[in-house]
Amino acid sequence: MVSGSSTSLTRTVPAWSSWSSSRLAKSAAPRLQAVRRARIPTGSRAPAPTARPPATSQLRFFPVVHRRLLAANNPWCTQGTCSKGTTMLFSRRDFLELSTLSAAGLALDSSLHPLHALAQSSAHSASAFTATSAEWPLAPAFRQVRPLDQEWRFTRIDHTPGENSAAMATNAPASDAAWTMVNVPHTVRLEPFNASGMRNFQGTCWYEKHLEIQPQWHGRTLHLVFQGAMGVTDIWLNDTHLTTHYGGYLPFVVDISDHLNATGANLLRLRLDNTDNQQVPPGKPQDQLDFVYFGGLYRSVELRVLHPLHISDPVVADKPAGGGIFVTFPAVSNDAATVQVQCEVANTSSSLRRARVSHELRAPDGSIVASSEAPVEVPASSSKTLTQMLHVRAPLLWHPYHPHLYRLHTVILEDGKPADDQYTRIGIRRFRIDKEEGLFINGEKFFSLGANRHQDHPYVGYALPASAHYRDALKLRDAGFTSYRCHYPQHPAFMDACDELGILAIISNPGWQFMGDEVFRKRVYQNAREMVRRDRNRPSVLLWEAQMNETDNDLVAAELFRIIHEEYPVADCYTAGDRLTRPVADFNGWDVEYSRNDGSKPLWIREWGDQVDNWTDQQGSVRVPRDWGETPMLVQSSRHLQALNEIYAEQSEPLKPGTARAAGADLWAGIDYYRGYHHQPFYGSPLDLFRLPKFDYYLFQSQRPVDPKTSHAGSGPMIFVANFASFQSPTNVTVFSNCEQVRLTQNGKEVAVQTPDAGYHLPHPPFTFRLEQFSALHSMLFASGVAQPGTAIGNVKAEGLVGGRVVAVHEISAPGVPTQLKLVLDDCGRPLVADGADWIRVYAHICDARGTTYSFGEDAVTFRVSGEGAVIGTAELGANPMRAQAGIATALVQATSRPGTITVEAEAFGLTSATLHFASEAAAIAATR
Repeated sequence: MVSGSSTSLTRTVPAWSSWSSSRLAKSAAPRLQAVRRARIPTGSRAPAPTARPPATSQLRFFPVVHRRLLAANNPWCTQGTCSKGTTMLFSRRDFLELSTLSAAGLALDSSLHPLHALAQSSAHSASAFTATSAEWPLAPAFRQVRPLDQEWRFTRIDHTPGENSAAMATNAPASDAAWTMVNVPHTVRLEPFNASGMRNFQGTCWYEKHLEIQPQWHGRTLHLVFQGAMGVTDIWLNDTHLTTHYGGYLPFVVDISDHLNATGANLLRLRLDNTDNQQVPPGKPQDQLDFVYFGGLYRSVELRVLHPLHISDPVVADKPAGGGIFVTFPAVSNDAATVQVQCEVANTSSSLRRARVSHELRAPDGSIVASSEAPVEVPASSSKTLTQMLHVRAPLLWHPYHPHLYRLHTVILEDGKPADDQYTRIGIRRFRIDKEEGLFINGEKFFSLGANRHQDHPYVGYALPASAHYRDALKLRDAGFTSYRCHYPQHPAFMDACDELGILAIISNPGWQFMGDEVFRKRVYQNAREMVRRDRNRPSVLLWEAQMNETDNDLVAAELFRIIHEEYPVADCYTAGDRLTRPVADFNGWDVEYSRNDGSKPLWIREWGDQVDNWTDQQGSVRVPRDWGETPMLVQSSRHLQALNEIYAEQSEPLKPGTARAAGADLWAGIDYYRGYHHQPFYGSPLDLFRLPKFDYYLFQSQRPVDPKTSHAGSGPMIFVANFASFQSPTNVTVFSNCEQVRLTQNGKEVAVQTPDAGYHLPHPPFTFRLEQFSALHSMLFASGVAQPGTAIGNVKAEGLVGGRVVAVHEISAPGVPTQLKLVLDDCGRPLVADGADWIRVYAHICDARGTTYSFGEDAVTFRVSGEGAVIGTAELGANPMRAQAGIATALVQATSRPGTITVEAEAFGLTSATLHFASEAAAIAATR
């Protein structure tokens, strides 16, 4: 059995100060020792009875306990929390003690909810990763979720002329020499720096993994959950073909319960094919496509072990607006909110089961704000849906400026003992989109400036770890963007970041300018259902883009409109899409239109800001690689400035008859990306392929609110001087800032204090300064032919003033002769995790003696990594050594599976080398809900 799968959303809970300080731990210690000695399962490593291991061997683990253990004086609940709770660190010894305490607690008091692991890290730690079977202690009586991301065998079918490619694609190589060990996320092949223009691999690859099945799982339901595998995926278990899955952007679930060997090995084998397939959405051949079908098992895999009485998966259940947990908000105000929780309980046993469904809602600070419990009877081999209401007084509402998140804990209790539980992160909010006034969030008018985002990255294609998706979201949010869109559903980690950082999400049905046959259309319909089922509980989701991007078929559009509203039957369900070309019975277009602005429907500008000279060369004034330098980047930002000013002018001017006011506008695009149909990447974004900012980035960042509305990103004072301070630099100095005034000084002498440039409708227009003295010197030196680098502008400092007080400063200096390298770790608050797959960017800056980046540097930089890490890519790919772009070379450093110190050394001819030391963190042993 195979079906799509929804993402389980969970929380961490408040931390404690130390395990040894817990009164519960002290009182239970003798019992714990006895239970531990007696009940460590076969194959597990019993911890030595010594002191706590050092920090480098700690595991990240998130226990949650029943309310009876969450008393006010319990140290588990008294520490500070962030939007998702605070991370707790435990040694392996503590982990086993907690697990044995769970079993002991059940034996002593059946009303205790056992300790168990959570799925998700805090806002500044990595997502849950994998653990070997030897690291797992006792199997709890209820749900377990075991990551399966480590230790896959992999082989790729590289065809050569004369080979029987069809036979090779059908049968996996028999020789062990053809296989290598890999971890997930994994790309089918490392690609060259420029992977556009059909340079990427398209073909067949294989993955194999031995599943270790515990004897105590007999009689349980076992689901394999794949978050993303590109193209067509065939799955075998013990040489039995289980299913074929079609599509690469949504999760799917395979029930393996009836196909396991009770004893001995269980071999899981996958065959992936990312070649063009016009029956699999998006469907369009890659050589005609504006993005790339990067192959591989590029999102996480996990094994769910379920009690016969459990919370169903919404896509496995395959019921419109049903299955799993579905949270809606019938009433929302600042004073009170009603939270409706629909829960389907599945019974896979052969007898009727009686249980109770308990919901407990916790506020962002961890306090319980509402709860409900009700009985349910579930017939044999069937399911039952129960709807309960929770009432919250004075709710903390979710909003892009304050993305408050609540944690809903659902427990299925049978005979007073937990059979299953699940955590769902929610945000209480209400959307309204009006054709005349635009978007309202919780009754407050809000215009969203956003960006489109593709999920690829140099060398690794789609195989970005969760941390990299979070960093992308954080950089976009820090630029002031408050919404995102693309042509397919994004990685769950990116969606988690949208919930946490306050980014409105537009969920798009996979597709781009293509409509296939009836098989294709049925899969489009199923994708529409599954994307709603995956993301329906997320507070960030604003629009459902049901129809594929720029794809014309009104009959299909009408059916997709019906499907979305059937799957998400709430008042603030909004579909969106491109214009209709002809009327369809009982369908009057989308709830929000993208391109038809006749005033009949609300409007969202799905793409803006791109400009090309023609559709063959595809080079225009905004498509500017960062290494083209200062003047092209200024041209790019000036073009975006003009278009952005028009968008804001329409917001402030009276509405023209027969038009709607745009509720939001998403730039195309936020990050440069690869394309199938053109030999060059798309270069029209504020961030380049390595997520380094162009001048354009700071134009958008300057439009964010100057007052610190959020504590994480997306607001606060900023200032940036868009100038290299070189001899080639323009004498009109552009400064981007959201401050009231800017004071500019040159070589310690004040040039001027200015207000923003006049004539704009922007929230924060730019500031333009003319350095008259420099202009004269510039002309004189060039006329005499004695111009010297570093003598033109010298030092320029810009200070942003609010209320006459300096709140932001940016200082630039004319670059001198490059003499050294400087290394910078791009962690964005997310440390590298030792799971064998996580990676992080390290930037090598070519600098002069003062540490100023030499923006004209193109030196080849060689990276050497020692310790618990390695460089991704080789010289053949342009990865190592890498030619610097605008003075910066980037390396991807991947962690091993062992936490520890990583040393990165960078060297280039004629420059002083640089060394950087940092540490990777232990991978989490964590079960998701």
